[in-house]
Amino acid sequence: MRILVFSDSHGSVSACTTVIENIINVDMILHAGDCVSDAAWIQKCYPNIPVKYVRGNCDTNPCTAPSELIIEAEGKKILLAHGHQYSVKSQPECQDLIEAAKGCDCAVFGHTHQPVCFKKENLTVLNPGSAKSLNSYGVIEIEDGVLRAAVCYSNPL
Repeated sequence: MRILVFSDSHGSVSACTTVIENIINVDMILHAGDCVSDAAWIQKCYPNIPVKYVRGNCDTNPCTAPSELIIEAEGKKILLAHGHQYSVKSQPECQDLIEAAKGCDCAVFGHTHQPVCFKKENLTVLNPGSAKSLNSYGVIEIEDGVLRAAVCYSNPL
């Protein structure tokens, strides 16, 4: 299973769609907030790919997207949150986010616009960075019960 991960697109949906068009075998798309309207647009453009998204601190009312989700994929649990509610800017090691993700295999967040991907015990922590300002995105692959994640960069638009 291949999951593309975006965050902080801030109205630059083309940064996301360019990546989607150039990656083969996309099974799911996650958007960690700060422009849920971009995520909704992606969902409309790619109706055959499940799109899951959460609201960020810049997604103002009325916004009906949840603040976080737990997604199950190939027997793995992924916490999807924007991250502002877990103080990720002031906690580079993401302690509060990691605590919230207990029982999950992966925690995905955004908010900082800084890509990170690391493993803490049995939890993979992934921030894809900013689709708008860095042209960055994340990829999660789950194969034979193993979850792997990485941060990638696309060419500037």
